[in-house]
Amino acid sequence: MQDRDWVSKIYKDKSNRGWFHLGILMVWVILGWALRFANLGAKSPSSIEIATLGYSLGHSFFDIPLDQVITLKQLLLPLQFEAATNPGDVINYLMSESTHPPLYFLLTHFWLKFFSHEGELVSLAAGRSLSAIFGVIAIPGMFGLGCLAFRSLIVGQIAAALMAFSPYGVYLAQEARHYTLTIVWIIAALSCFVAAIRCIQRHIPYPIWLGCFWVIVNSLGMASHYFFSLVLLAQGLVIAIFWLRDLDKASQNYWWRIYAVGAGTLVGCLVWFPALQGISGNEITDWIATSFELDEVWHPLPRLLVWAITMVLLLPVEGVSSPVQIIFAGIMLLALLWLIPILRSGWKHQISSSALTSLSLQAIRGYLLATFLIFLFLIYVVGKDLSLAARYHFVYFPALIVLFAAIFAAHWHNYLVPVVKGKKVVIIILILGFCGALTVVNNYGYQKSQRSDLLASLIQHNSTAPVLIASSYETHSEIRALMGLGFVFQNLKPKSNFTETQFLLLKKKSDRSVTQDSTLGKILTQIPRPMELWGVNLKVDSNDIDDFNCLEDTDLRTKVSGYRYRLYHCR
Repeated sequence: MQDRDWVSKIYKDKSNRGWFHLGILMVWVILGWALRFANLGAKSPSSIEIATLGYSLGHSFFDIPLDQVITLKQLLLPLQFEAATNPGDVINYLMSESTHPPLYFLLTHFWLKFFSHEGELVSLAAGRSLSAIFGVIAIPGMFGLGCLAFRSLIVGQIAAALMAFSPYGVYLAQEARHYTLTIVWIIAALSCFVAAIRCIQRHIPYPIWLGCFWVIVNSLGMASHYFFSLVLLAQGLVIAIFWLRDLDKASQNYWWRIYAVGAGTLVGCLVWFPALQGISGNEITDWIATSFELDEVWHPLPRLLVWAITMVLLLPVEGVSSPVQIIFAGIMLLALLWLIPILRSGWKHQISSSALTSLSLQAIRGYLLATFLIFLFLIYVVGKDLSLAARYHFVYFPALIVLFAAIFAAHWHNYLVPVVKGKKVVIIILILGFCGALTVVNNYGYQKSQRSDLLASLIQHNSTAPVLIASSYETHSEIRALMGLGFVFQNLKPKSNFTETQFLLLKKKSDRSVTQDSTLGKILTQIPRPMELWGVNLKVDSNDIDDFNCLEDTDLRTKVSGYRYRLYHCR
């Protein structure tokens, strides 16, 4: 069957009703929309979301005063909307202070203008809504990828449903970040990639219009997230394998079209190469350094597996009691054991069903394997442990979803597993996925790494005098962490005896002692008493603070996720 005829052939078949499939797709889109917009502004902001909002508003984080007491309004100044800022401000501050390309930030800049008023604090829900919309767009995108790659509406429908209900997909969509936009480009790039593999295998020229589209997608992908370079590298490795198999025909016309796409992509991405060279050594990325300690060096491997599993399956494992945690973990383990034979039998059936399906499966599998090897190289050779954060794994997320969709589609009309037959397999998997999405929506999975909401409530509950929150400053990540806390304070209902909180960002010094001549020492000497000093990620010698009549509350010497804190009662 010629590629150009497959759609018409499908719709001529009375058993495939186009409008019916369009209606089912709209159901997935509506459900995916509801899941992604549910409780959108309820969760506290992460520090990286603070960065997105601040840069998108055209503000710098280095304008916040250091080594002096500031008010909540001063701390949150980068999150206040100013109509006078322009796209040039966004690009200038982003490129000089961060490690990200500007496309998503520019889109957010224009997006926030519809929801913000002069001098007001930006809405967290509005900031997240653009990411949620791109997350919804990915649902029909996955339908298209499944249909194009496997010439099957069933694969397309299952891929769209898995994307709609994916716990990982919902998590990324509810972050005010550029991951969902990049996922849309990855879906488009994978569609072009599979078409390229098919053309290479059949020795036919790659369509010029599709090649131009592929180059544009690759360029926009790099303008959205530098990790899109991993997508290009993984695709390039797979194509290189086919090139080696076809080495005697490497000068044929159909290969020159692929070469042209590669050259166009290189030109479209060259503008970002200088910025890419400075990322690995940037102090902002130091936190993802690989630990080569014997008891930790193996940790990335299970983490990689966990992130992959949660793309389709997740039950409440955070914010619940230990017994409940154990129960749900046990259910997930049983579900995984049940899935293994389903995946195996579905793969065997699809890989032997037709040449087209087999080729598409090999292409997607090759992409996933190449991505996994790249991750291992970055972790164990470059020394950057990308397994530490789930958000970095969006690189292979769409490929894994469409691979699962193809495998599960084998069970739709076939009886491959004796215990659970046919459509029941797919229905159970989708129900589990939907439960996982609800888990994320209700904050029982993929919780924020910095729980500023818990810390703000704790500070408010345990303070009986004016509050000064002091943090050490090294990079603007510490600024963003403190701003996340301040953002929550802005929305808390103050107690009658709880006056406006003040903040202090201290430049980190090699000497951690607090003396009469140090910045903190001078402030503690001059500030009115009584006062509650909260050291939040404060890197000083705590024993020295006692010399300033500030008694540490040892009952509260602990930490909240993302924050280490200590309370001192200064009288």
